Amino acid sequence: MTQKKTIGIVAGLNRRAATEVKTQLLAQGGDDITVMMTEDNFKIDPDPTFAVSDRKIFIFNESELLAEMGVDLILVPDFKCGSYIHEIQREIQTPILDMKGALMSQMGEGAPAMGVLDAANAAGCTDGACDISKQMKLIFPTEEEDKALNEIREKVRAEGASDEAAQKLAEVCKSLMAKGAQVIVPNCTQFALNVPALQTMGLPVMNVFEVFAKAALAHSTKKLPKPFKLGLIGGLGPAATVDLYDKIVKASPAKNDQEHFKVVIEQNPQIDDRTACLLYGGPDPTIAMYNCAKRLQKDGCDYIIIPCNTAHAFLPRMLRHLDVPFIDMQQTMLDEIQAKFGKDARVGLMATSGTIATGIYGKKAEKMGMKMFTPDEEHQKFVMNAIYGPKGAKAGYTTGECYDDLYKGAEYLVKTYDCNVLILGCTELPLIFHETDDFDVAGKKVAIVDPTATLARKCVQIAEATIKERGVR
Repeated sequence: MTQKKTIGIVAGLNRRAATEVKTQLLAQGGDDITVMMTEDNFKIDPDPTFAVSDRKIFIFNESELLAEMGVDLILVPDFKCGSYIHEIQREIQTPILDMKGALMSQMGEGAPAMGVLDAANAAGCTDGACDISKQMKLIFPTEEEDKALNEIREKVRAEGASDEAAQKLAEVCKSLMAKGAQVIVPNCTQFALNVPALQTMGLPVMNVFEVFAKAALAHSTKKLPKPFKLGLIGGLGPAATVDLYDKIVKASPAKNDQEHFKVVIEQNPQIDDRTACLLYGGPDPTIAMYNCAKRLQKDGCDYIIIPCNTAHAFLPRMLRHLDVPFIDMQQTMLDEIQAKFGKDARVGLMATSGTIATGIYGKKAEKMGMKMFTPDEEHQKFVMNAIYGPKGAKAGYTTGECYDDLYKGAEYLVKTYDCNVLILGCTELPLIFHETDDFDVAGKKVAIVDPTATLARKCVQIAEATIKERGVR
């Protein structure tokens, strides 16, 4: 072997079997491998309602732990999970190998007739749906033999391998051989613990632990493609967060639930007010936003977005300490305006006083050669009232006084500066005005541009391109 591997074993389903697998790995792999084993033991609930789900969740938790520990390959020495291991693998990038998958990987053309000791574990193969049954002939125990095998299984589970268990298993093995079985597969780890004794009796019983180790050493350690995941710092404000997510969903070209992409929302309405900090020396929201971003980064998000224009003034403070990139709301929207209107754009900005004071729109527009205008002091008060007023958007209003106040700001920009594009530069404002190309104001039709909507479109564009590249959603 040339490739060194760190192999993790989910040991708690059958610790004796896990130890046998480890022994075989070390015997076959030598110095080229390191083996880690999990410590928790699986407890079988007597209520059959939870039997399968408990097992799945246990395997997932242990596999996730091993992945976080940095193993290259995860082994699950268990035959039962063969029918659903793909459900667990879908959630974990580190490759997982189970007993059934290992056995299949070692089967070539012209495989001999196989006698299987656990009919339940091979139930999916009896109707030809399983790949194993397509490669070879399977011979199963009788119903009476199956009952006896169930008793043996529980005895081995409680006491370990024994001469008594081996003798009873030998009787079933001989019966399967009489029906044409050339090789016996102990496709239950409890039965497999008795293989040395059965082989001593001269029975053609496969050492599944040896096969499992061989398959593991040959198995690829290449990580599975990572599904795209978008992180959203929410609560700035809550309604704006809902609005952005709604627009992302509507912009996605999905025909069913599964065709949408993953989004994680870290909702923290307790983040201090951004405008109050910037204009009046209020509490600094940087740490609260940074903590949200760190959580999203830890969760594996590919990009992070914030549905708050003023919050973007704090991004430079955070980005230098983060590895995950942000999708800039302002730049995304200005790029879209320039692509649509070119040099003819005369842009009016309606936003919080904090956003205007920081110049997070104006400086970017200036670099792009775009003409941008803001309301005077009187009309800026109307815009702020539409956002923060007792009947403003943050108080849950979207019509009435807040609409009239925002309209006054829009009217001023069109009349005074002949603006043909108006930016809703606070994520609460799209709750009052809606994006359109023909908004009537001051006797003129102008475009209303919603940064939330342009951000949603950009997120979908990036997500779909990434998903296509990675080949996994």
